[in-house]
Amino acid sequence: MANMYMGMDIKMSQQLVMTPQLQQAIKLLQLSTVELEEFIDQALIENPTLEKIEDVPEDVVEPEFAEEQTDFLAEQEQSSYDDEWQEYIESGAGTIRESRNQESSSDHLNTLEAVVASHVSLQDHIWQQLDSSKLSPVEKKIATLICGHIDDDGYLSVSIRDMISSLEELFKLAQELLEQKQQIKDTVLIPEFEGSFNLYHESYEQTSSAKKKNKKEQPTFVQEEEEEQEQEQNKEQVPLYIVGDELCAVVETVLRKMQEFSPSGFASRSLVECLLLQIMQHKPVSVLTYNIVAKHLSLLEQRNFKRIAYLEKATIPKVTESYNFIISLEPKPGRPFYAKTDQYVTPDVYIYKRGSEYVVSLNQNHIPQLKINSYYKQLLEKTKDKTNANEDEEMAALYIQEKIKSGDWLIKSIEQRQKTIFRVAESILKHQYEFFEKGIAYLTPMVLKDIAKDINVHESTVSRITTNKYIHTPQGLFELKYFFTSGLEQQDGQFISSQLVKNLIKNLLDSENINKPYTDLQIKNILEKQENIKVARRTVAKYREALNILPSNKRKKLF
Repeated sequence: MANMYMGMDIKMSQQLVMTPQLQQAIKLLQLSTVELEEFIDQALIENPTLEKIEDVPEDVVEPEFAEEQTDFLAEQEQSSYDDEWQEYIESGAGTIRESRNQESSSDHLNTLEAVVASHVSLQDHIWQQLDSSKLSPVEKKIATLICGHIDDDGYLSVSIRDMISSLEELFKLAQELLEQKQQIKDTVLIPEFEGSFNLYHESYEQTSSAKKKNKKEQPTFVQEEEEEQEQEQNKEQVPLYIVGDELCAVVETVLRKMQEFSPSGFASRSLVECLLLQIMQHKPVSVLTYNIVAKHLSLLEQRNFKRIAYLEKATIPKVTESYNFIISLEPKPGRPFYAKTDQYVTPDVYIYKRGSEYVVSLNQNHIPQLKINSYYKQLLEKTKDKTNANEDEEMAALYIQEKIKSGDWLIKSIEQRQKTIFRVAESILKHQYEFFEKGIAYLTPMVLKDIAKDINVHESTVSRITTNKYIHTPQGLFELKYFFTSGLEQQDGQFISSQLVKNLIKNLLDSENINKPYTDLQIKNILEKQENIKVARRTVAKYREALNILPSNKRKKLF
């Protein structure tokens, strides 16, 4: 039997405790410049002891970075802009504005306000057509509710039955429209859609009749048990309103009229319906094109023209003609109305050449410099000097002390972040010197461990500090993670960067003959023959897929 006793033991152990300050410092490492600026703004709101250093003398620079901080940004990128702006002011803004007004009217001025105001959303475009349409007042109200379920691509995101069952207003409007005797038979439907539209009505009737038939054949106690189960399910699953086929039919008539609006294919419920609506608006309608979309879309995706021609009893040139027409259609009708947003990247580091040497410079223009407000420091000292401070003063002193300590830690964390970015950039410059000097062909394989070992930090720190950080170099703008690539070993024992191989594959496929595109095996042989790079065919396929390039059979122009 095991000996059980109670006692006290003394043990020594090491444990890493993640304090809130340490967690904050780690978080700051992986923030981008824009995110860091937002984080600082929020800290200034939450911490009253923090304040920005508004006016910083030009000659005051941290000693460690005194040699690196230069006017490279102003000289290389801003000089031309500043000169043009200065010339604009000196020459007189009114003169330039008057001459511009003489050349063109104010309606055609290419201003930012005009560009922003010119964007029309898909909903606005549809509502404009809805206001000028010949729909009845009830139909317009139904159409307005339907518009609320149209996604950005122009598709109807829910079924008609679900819309009616979940919206009380739509349910009542459908009943009102039904009372006005606007039946679905009055609307001309596309033959293919008539079958699909009636499909769920028929299945609904078959299901209900089958249930009734089964109930007649089963004993009474089975019927009672099933009825109880159905009632329990209805409490949780049945929609708010019992929707009949007639209500669905009248809403369908309104949907059909909306599908005549532009853009063509609007308010579709599937890709097939979207394409068919566009086909039906082109007169005369090609029966072959219609059937290919309705029945053989999967074969069309595989570009199996022979099979389609056999099934439709048509010639391959006719199928090809239909194919060329189909690929000209818009699978996402709402795409032309997407809001265009430009994303700007702010470099965190600049590497430029000064004479015969490269210099690393941090971009700190977008990072506010912080300090602790001297008023709170003095207030804290006065409170500490008091011998008869009351409880409220002591609580205020503790609060100020905590906020000052938090602010000091934030300032040190930001400073440490900037120093780490600088050291990582310096190490990258040392490891990838040939790249900065000669270009991507000289990019060497490098992993996080190489940089971490060089600057004596953990790999996770390098991973965080290179996330969402960008570097401006003589070779272009790159993300810091761009320089970390795996290597392919060659026969001579040397390694070449996988990024270099990807770039060679992309350049090779950009200049290929679209009538005879290169296969993965051919790409492998070309790289080995022309670039003296030995790479497996499967590796070529993997890199091609990483570049979002289709295989040769889908890149080939057949006719």
